[in-house]
Formats: sequence, C-alpha cells, structure tokens
Amino acid sequence: MNTDTNTPKKKWSVFKIIILSSFVFLVIAGVLLYNNLNRLLSESLLKSFNSTVVSDVYELKFENLRVNVFEGTIRVFSVVLQPREKPLRVYPYINSSFRLTTEKLTLKNVEIFTLLESKELNLERISITKPEIELMLTGKRNIMLPFKDTTATVSQPKAEKKSLGSFKLNEFQLIDAAFHVINEGKQREFKVKDFNISMYDLVINQDPGKYGTSFNQVALSIGELSWDLEKGPLKHVGFKDFKVGVDSLALEFTLDTMIYRFHDFNTGLHDLDIQTKDSLFHVAVKSFDLSYKDKSIKLKGVSFKPNVSHAVLQRKHQYQNTEFSGSVGKLEVKDVNFDSLIYAKKLFIDEIKLDNVKATIFKDKTKPIDSARRPVYLGQTVRAISLPLLIKHVKATDVELENTERKPDSAYAKVNITKATLEVKNITNLSTRDGLQMKADAHINGKAHFKVALTFSYQKPQFNFEGEVKKFDLPDLNTLIQAYTPAQINKGVSDEISFVGLAEQTRATGTMKFLYHDLEIDLLLKEQAKWKSAVIAFAANTVLNSSNPVSSDSPPREVKFSIQRDMTKGFINVLIKSILNGLKETMIMSKENREIHKASKKQSKKDNKK
Repeated sequence: MNTDTNTPKKKWSVFKIIILSSFVFLVIAGVLLYNNLNRLLSESLLKSFNSTVVSDVYELKFENLRVNVFEGTIRVFSVVLQPREKPLRVYPYINSSFRLTTEKLTLKNVEIFTLLESKELNLERISITKPEIELMLTGKRNIMLPFKDTTATVSQPKAEKKSLGSFKLNEFQLIDAAFHVINEGKQREFKVKDFNISMYDLVINQDPGKYGTSFNQVALSIGELSWDLEKGPLKHVGFKDFKVGVDSLALEFTLDTMIYRFHDFNTGLHDLDIQTKDSLFHVAVKSFDLSYKDKSIKLKGVSFKPNVSHAVLQRKHQYQNTEFSGSVGKLEVKDVNFDSLIYAKKLFIDEIKLDNVKATIFKDKTKPIDSARRPVYLGQTVRAISLPLLIKHVKATDVELENTERKPDSAYAKVNITKATLEVKNITNLSTRDGLQMKADAHINGKAHFKVALTFSYQKPQFNFEGEVKKFDLPDLNTLIQAYTPAQINKGVSDEISFVGLAEQTRATGTMKFLYHDLEIDLLLKEQAKWKSAVIAFAANTVLNSSNPVSSDSPPREVKFSIQRDMTKGFINVLIKSILNGLKETMIMSKENREIHKASKKQSKKDNKK
C-alpha cells in the first residue's frame, strides 16, 4: 500500500489564530482582572473599616475574598474581628470587649463600585456562618464601642476618622453561632451553642454621645446554653431550644442609659435546669412560653426539689425551719400588663391558674423555737412587698399537700391533703377596702372533706375564718389523731363540723357546731404518762357524751372557743388551734359553755311545750 508522505499539512488561518489568541488573552486578562478586583475589594473593605472609630479599638483580618460582580455578592473567608493589643486611641469608658471569628462572611447586594471609589460599604444583606464570639465583661455597665464626640481626655488624632453614622440593612443573619461570655465583675461564665439570629430592616445611627438602632423584626434562637456562676445564689443554669421573636424594636444607648420600645415580643424555652450555689436545691422547667401580644405566660413541668435529705437541710438551721418543695404540672398567667411592669415597675395580673400541684412541707420540732421570730399575717406580708402589685385571682386545682413533722420525741407525724382546690383573690399592696380572700376545698387523708374560707385584712393584723367538714367516720382519722394525742377513736360518726371566728394579733375567738353520734374514745394515758398536748388535753376518766345532740329532743351543743396565739407561729397554727379548741369545748365544755347550753336546753323545753 502506497502512502503519500508529501501531502501538505493544513495550516490555521490567520483569522482562527487571532480568535484563539484573543480568547486566551481575555481569559488571562479576566483572571488577572478578577484577582486584581478581589485584591482591590479586600483593600477597600479594610480601608472602609479602618476609616471608622471602631478601628481605634478593634482590628479586622481575613484570609480570602471572593466577589460575584453580577450578583453583587462578596464572600469573605476566615474572618477575625478582635481587640487591638494596643488601641490607636484611648477611650477611658470602654471597659469590655468582644472577639469574633467565622468561617464565612457573606455580603449581598453590595455597591461594589462605591466601595472601590469611596471606600464606603453600602449593601442590603449580611450573613455570618458559624461564628465563634467571645465576650469579656468587666464593668457594671459594659461598653465595648467608642461613642462619637465622647470625652475631652481622648487624644487628638492625626486624621479625623468617621463615626458609624447611619447604616441600613434589609437583613442580617447570624447562623449557628457559638458564644462564650466571661463576666469578671460578677464572676460568671456561660456558653451558648447553635445561636441563630435574623434581623430585618436594620437601621443603626450614631449621634454625639449615643447609638440608636431599630429593627422591623428580630428572630433569635439558642439550641443550648450552659451558665456557671461563681457568685450569687445560683451555681449552674442551663436550657435548650430558647426562642425570642420581637416586632418593631427600637433601642437607644448612651454611656449610662438604654431606652427601648417595641410593638410585640414572644419567647420560650425547654428543659430549664437550675442548681443552687450550695447544690442543695434543683429547679427545673419543662417548657416556658411568653407572649406580649397575648398578655400571657405559660409554664409546664415546674419543680423545686432538694438534692439532699431533710437531715442535711436542717443542719443549716439552729431553730425550727419549715422546708418547702414541690412541682406544678401546668402554670398559666393570663392578662399580664407587661407595659406597667416594664415601664412603671408595677405588676398587674388578672389571673394565675395552676394545675396538678404536688407540695411537701417538713418541720423538725426537736429543734428549739426562735423566740425572736414574729411572723405576720398574709395581709401585712403582701403590703410589705416593695413592688406595687395587683393579682386579681389565683386558682390551683388538683392539689396534693404532704405535711410531715418530726415531733419533740423524734417520732414522725404526717398529714395528707388531697383532691384540693385553692382560690385566692385580691392580692395587692395598693389602696383597697377589700381584704385578701382565700378559699380551700380538700380532703384530709382522703377521708374528711372540708371547706374553709379566710379573709385577711390589709389594714389590721387580723383575719376572719369560717369552714365546715362534711360527714365522715371518725375512726378514719385515727392515724392523724394518734400522731398528736394519746387517744384512739373506736367508733363514731361526725355528722357536721362548722365554725366561724376572728383571729386578731394575739388571740382568736369564734363559735363551733360539732354534731356526732356513737362516739367511743380510748384514752391511752397509761402508756404515755408524761404526755402533754400544746393544743388539746383530754381529761382522764372523763365521761364523754356519745352523741351531740344527746337525744332527738335536746338542742345540740354549740360552743364558743378562745385561744391565745403563739406569737412565734403564723396563721395556720392559729386556725388549727382554734378548730381543736372548738372540738374540745364541744366534748368537755367550760363553765361558760355549760351555762350557755343549759340556757339553750331550757329554751328548747319551753319551745317544745308550746
């Protein structure tokens, strides 16, 4: 086979060579121009920052910058904004600082040619991805940025720098940020993970001596927060899924003042966990939601419980001290006047509702009583609160209360209040003619159904009380009776207990009607010869009437009672002593009550003869 080795090779036309050369030139020129544009924009961005007074205190660094001319987008990588080791100017009032590092800073809709020509940064959106922010707080009022025209002690610069002036953004986003805050003044430290914030229609103004900023909408969320405190009553605070939404927020800062206004806000969180400084108590909240627009606060799964035993808690107290702990399944606060609370420091609430309340009370009576302690009634307690307040109505449903006492002989006595509903009205320290009203409807040890109503005076240290106990079998309360008295009820039925009274500062008086039948009591005095009751004493070998009234044609014994208040104890003790004294007077009447009953029988006989 023959091959033609002399065939001439095809040559590129001059036109093709020109086209290819032009293309290569344009590519090379484009790369050079793009790199040069990135360099120029990097320099312009730094010059824009360094022309402001902020650069006197902070320095801006980054490793790389990329621009998309067609989108007007600038992406800056490996950004660091941190305090200068030596400030260019000294601002004496600056006492705190921050440091920000981020993987990527995105500037959208940037006026690129304005930035190149005048070194002014005008844009619509800023997005910061996965920044790490450290705050160092050292003052009572923490100031981190210089104000315009601040103090005469500021050294005069060689060339005047610009204040921030007016700065506008359509949108600002902080995405998956991490915060580390150290407060040296209060010795507190906390860490935040997954911090996100979106601000819309942001405006920042700086006038002489003040900063002003406003937003149309702000949405803030925190995935997790951990806060450790060296000072104060708390040791640790943590929560998850914290969210805040604010509508139309405006702020104004000066050296010593912050003024704010807003249209609406709401906030919520989950799994709040608080440990006290001494690690004795644990506070937890499953969820929390607050709405300014709805005027409401809602909590679920609230608990306040000790981490240690009663013995450990009681070691801290020389005298008798009451311990409280418990939980609330749901708590709802309605019609809260947030404006009066925020702007006037006054608390006005229409209603507070609690459901599924479990409470425990413990007292160690082997300890001495503090003779200097003088508890006041609820009316005076509320009036002593410094914050002006009015809470119209509080209602608690499905309440269970366990009261445990360690008696002087080291034995334990326990009372359970179940199926309870509690209502309180007119809690206020403002001028009012009405008193603080309290009503309770519950069962004692699941057996005796009782109702009680109390009205506390705000003008005087006194309260009125009235109540009733429905029909029940008396032996059902033997466990309670034997915990406090050397007696046992073998049989008997309480048909009705009703009472009214007035408790004053040092004493209480009232009347009681205790109707019962088939009563039989054993007095166990031989087994407890040294026993003495502070409230009620049954006389040995006293013959009690088995019924009240003793017969169908006899009037019931309705008695007066009177007790002296133990001034070291509060209103609950006054109420219990009054009731027990009324029961004792019914079964073992004093001379006054015997005379009253004798007159009642005579009148009854006259009425029966008619």
